[in-house]
Amino acid sequence: MLRAALASTLLLTPVAVAASPVDDLLAAAAWTCAGIDGGEMTAPEGAVTSVDLSGDGAADAVVDESRLACSTAASAFRGSGGCMVHAVVGDKVTSWLATGWRIIDWNQDRILLIGRDGGDCGGIGAERCYEAVAWSDGRFLTVAPPDTTPPDTTPLDSAE
Repeated sequence: MLRAALASTLLLTPVAVAASPVDDLLAAAAWTCAGIDGGEMTAPEGAVTSVDLSGDGAADAVVDESRLACSTAASAFRGSGGCMVHAVVGDKVTSWLATGWRIIDWNQDRILLIGRDGGDCGGIGAERCYEAVAWSDGRFLTVAPPDTTPPDTTPLDSAE
């Protein structure tokens, strides 16, 4: 009898369905907004863009937090260095702090061009800077900005 009752309870219990990475990103943003005086997050058109980033013919997504709005905080998703932009390919999420983004098709390549804070490129925040990324072999590839940190020239065996 107990086994039958337990089985009927399990049949009536909704099964949790795994959320997509896009749903997870939007849920996290909604949670952040709710934590600011109980705000409500809205994701208008343009917050999630469907685009093939990997070149496999399947739809991927770009989640642009600059498009999100929080009813209790106008700057909840924006800062002086930009807003988060998330590229979702399958179950992989790659994120950047960005001042904007756009897709560029170059021959057979699809390139995600990301506006970055000048500090990310070795300059100062107000300087314009861009990063180009392309999907290859399961990840985004880019050329990193040069390291502008001077090398440490202290001899290893120096005594003070």
